[in-house]
Amino acid sequence: MSDDVDVRWTTGGVAHVRAASWNGLGYGQGFACARDNIGTIWDLAAKVGSRRARHYGPGPDDNFVASDLGYLALGVTERAVALRDAQPSFIRDLVAGYVAGANAWLDEARDADLVPEWCAWLEPLDEIDLYRVLVDTALMASGRNLVGLIGRAEAPGPDGPCPPAPMSALGSAQAASNGWAFGREATATGGGLVVANPHFPWYGEGRFWECHLTIPGELDVYGASLIGIPGVQLGFNATLGWTHTFSRGNRFTLYRLDLDPADPTRYRFGDEIRSMTAQDHEVTVALAPGGSTTVRRRLWDTHHGPMVNLPLLGWGGDVGFTYRDANLDNTRLLELFLGMDRARDLDEFEAVLAETKAMPWLNTLASDISGQVYYSDASATPNLTDAAQQRYLDRLASDPIAALLAENRVALLDGSDPDDEWVDEPGARSPGLVPHDRLPAMRREDVVVNCNDSHWLTHPDEVLEGYSVMHGLERTPRSLRTRQNLIQTQQLAATGAVTARAALDVVVQGATLTALLLRDEVVARLRAAGAHLDAADVLEAWDGTVGIDARGAVLWREFLGAYPPAALVDAGPLFAHGFDPDNPVVTPHGLNPDGSNADDPVVVAMAAALSLLDAAGVAPDAPLGSVQWARCGDTRVGVPGGCEVEGVANVLGAFGALASQSLAPVPERPEPFAAQAGRTGLGPGGYQVTYGTSWLMAVELTEQGPHGLGLLAYGQSEDFTSPGAVQGARALAEGAFRPLCFTEEAIGADPELSVRTLRR
Repeated sequence: MSDDVDVRWTTGGVAHVRAASWNGLGYGQGFACARDNIGTIWDLAAKVGSRRARHYGPGPDDNFVASDLGYLALGVTERAVALRDAQPSFIRDLVAGYVAGANAWLDEARDADLVPEWCAWLEPLDEIDLYRVLVDTALMASGRNLVGLIGRAEAPGPDGPCPPAPMSALGSAQAASNGWAFGREATATGGGLVVANPHFPWYGEGRFWECHLTIPGELDVYGASLIGIPGVQLGFNATLGWTHTFSRGNRFTLYRLDLDPADPTRYRFGDEIRSMTAQDHEVTVALAPGGSTTVRRRLWDTHHGPMVNLPLLGWGGDVGFTYRDANLDNTRLLELFLGMDRARDLDEFEAVLAETKAMPWLNTLASDISGQVYYSDASATPNLTDAAQQRYLDRLASDPIAALLAENRVALLDGSDPDDEWVDEPGARSPGLVPHDRLPAMRREDVVVNCNDSHWLTHPDEVLEGYSVMHGLERTPRSLRTRQNLIQTQQLAATGAVTARAALDVVVQGATLTALLLRDEVVARLRAAGAHLDAADVLEAWDGTVGIDARGAVLWREFLGAYPPAALVDAGPLFAHGFDPDNPVVTPHGLNPDGSNADDPVVVAMAAALSLLDAAGVAPDAPLGSVQWARCGDTRVGVPGGCEVEGVANVLGAFGALASQSLAPVPERPEPFAAQAGRTGLGPGGYQVTYGTSWLMAVELTEQGPHGLGLLAYGQSEDFTSPGAVQGARALAEGAFRPLCFTEEAIGADPELSVRTLRR
């Protein structure tokens, strides 16, 4: 067999890699991905290899030092070695090839002076670098976000506690996505149809990269992978399509410890006092000009896991915090993804999930050529007793710290109570996790949906109930985005004729649920009060969407952004009729009638919205695309989309739930106003998007083969000034989906086809 690898690029810069072996496939994917994203891959490897401070200095708030130490304390290198040793031979070959291919591009980039200036320090990767990245990927919803807190967890000394960690040290364990899977009762073809709409950062390591990977007779899969990860993580093959959304469940638990007043490195556990264990770590830190120093720090572990230094709370003399992670020992992540890539139907697909038990932090939605649909939250989940679950729920109602942490998807347990320990049971991937056969899942023949709320309301007619609270709460309010996605997919499914194009059109048209529920009443209320009548006129004329030409969308967004988050999900100052768990898609609804003309919440919120828009220099009736844009070098591309306050499928905004940790350069942008930074993202001039719709795909599974349409909104390259970035943003703005070239005929006929044979 030839060792040559063919890489063909089609419209959008999509790389089609064809090889005769797993090693060759990895070589081609690593080469092609590094060609587009060399700095991002190497920066990610430096981060998880505890080398950021060596290259960039201590970082703001000493964050690089703390992160480097945190990764050492988590033992990521040792876990990477164990991960490598646990892999079957074909994955060892794939990873080795990926690293060799990426290094081959590094050599070419150096010769052609193409290495980005911001990471001129690049040195060849080794395989452990990539295995560290895989360990870190499994920790995306857990340890990755805590490394800066772990690296600062020094015990209180004679002079008292160390300062609490800054807020900048805490990563986000949240992300957002929409996933739809339609079955034979809903589709025009009678086969399955899957819509992927992940919401991820537009810059840095959290970006997707589009590719098509083929080993004749063994693998033929098209889709998107996270930069630096071999294989395809969401996409389709000849007979099956699938997507993922970020799970609402818990991938780790934070434990509050009662400390020994005489020694803060000892803690109560039941009736005994236990001692923490210490380990010394050190990292090299660059100093200007050209020097370096070594930082050494003693960090601590409990039987739960590492100690953490929480923002605002720290590690005191009486109380400390530690955590336990469900994915630190996940060694089968690539087996899972590659098994999905090769599965031929839902039975095989489910078998991969059940056998590997390696899903780290994702819901999965899938459909196959037979027209069945499937949903599961098979993510690694802590297994608690019924009593511990009830205490957790009680804590949410009585403990403000626990409630605040829960809003950020962090579960706080009592680390000194043995009954709050994770419970070992047969059938789990690792001790202390929920067994696979007790994870939420369903099959249907019409449609399943997830938009980051818990498993409970995957389908309005078949709720999933009776699962652990660690999977997410049941019979609780759903987000406006979840409700709108459920309404739109039910309407599509009712036609019995859903197509890929029709589904994607619904996403980008951007109808807002809140306009349907509240707009007419708000307009009437303003007129009755004789207040803000020009604003009432704008809203009445608005088409109710976050489309690129929508006039009034920005006014509506800022009006809703004036209400507290809780007001958007239950009765209160906005909604008159509260959430009803027996009617969760329709409720809450109706405008709250409370208030006189002088202090009517509607009038007050509208005044706040108009004031903010005035400060931003944005007219209330400005077309959305004139004040919401993507910055691609010197090109400003107006884009559609909304944020969580509106209730839309096409999420696109100036802030995101999953912050990129990359050091790659990003476009300069106006800083959002403090009041709106986490609500609407409004800043001077409007909204410069940094997060949201990214890899947008719909694929129909038919007897004639898969028919896919899609786009990658920010393009393939980390270089945001590239023509591909402009093309991706414009495609999203125009709803210009391109065919996803899966067959040899389609690839060969692509008008932008270019070919290169890599000789190894």
